[in-house]
Amino acid sequence: MMRNIIKYSAVLLLACTALSGCQKFTEPEPSQPANLNPTMTLEEFKALYTGSATEITDASIVLEAKVVSSDRSGNLYRSLYVDDGTAGLELKIYRSGLYNYYKMGQTLYIKPKGLFLGSYNESIQLGSRAYDEQYQTTWISAQSLIDATIFPGEHGEPVPPIDITEGTQLNDDLICRYVRVLGLSYQGGDRGLQTWAIPSDPVTGDQPDEGNQNFQLDDMTIVVRSSGYASFAGAKLIDMGLDIGTKCNISGILTKYGETYQLVLLDLDGVEVLD
Repeated sequence: MMRNIIKYSAVLLLACTALSGCQKFTEPEPSQPANLNPTMTLEEFKALYTGSATEITDASIVLEAKVVSSDRSGNLYRSLYVDDGTAGLELKIYRSGLYNYYKMGQTLYIKPKGLFLGSYNESIQLGSRAYDEQYQTTWISAQSLIDATIFPGEHGEPVPPIDITEGTQLNDDLICRYVRVLGLSYQGGDRGLQTWAIPSDPVTGDQPDEGNQNFQLDDMTIVVRSSGYASFAGAKLIDMGLDIGTKCNISGILTKYGETYQLVLLDLDGVEVLD
């Protein structure tokens, strides 16, 4: 009886092996980078904004731009910035960890039909229609809509920042672009904050405070913003050699609040202390 069971098992094993040998495993085709023909520049596209939430109804519009931001440090929140050499644009995407999908220097093609152009603190954004009266746009949330809007293209080298050496060079055309302001003088933080930001309390879970650090370029004050959710929140400025009057170069995404220009850090690698 035992001999028959062993014999039957051996036959069954051979049969299974034969069947599996007949099945060919095919490697999945790697996804090909998109390569579309742009129909207008970002500068031309942003000019479509009318002053209120502006729906994009033209299905023929295709934009081509490169990624100039990364949310890896957590200092950017569900925003992706792109630049095509004529202008920068903020894409509002309801996802964290965007750096995993859209790499700095990567070319993206954007089909904006069905989305809205809006403005927040002088920053032109592309997103979904907002129903909160405080805002003109909100995040693009449905994955199907994200996939129908953004088409990843070839990877490339990161785009170098636009160098600013004088306050007179700062203008609204640079908003949403990756810039490096040279020769800034540190003037201290709002509320006397000695760190880049205050992280959330690990015990109470209290929400973190953002940090505003003030720097001077000529007669212009430039605010450098950092989030309490950033990985470098709580890092002391003095540990980097930043004290009142210290000279430095700082890179980040240029934004504006009222009449004040602001730099949003990508990470602390964007801070170069000169003194």
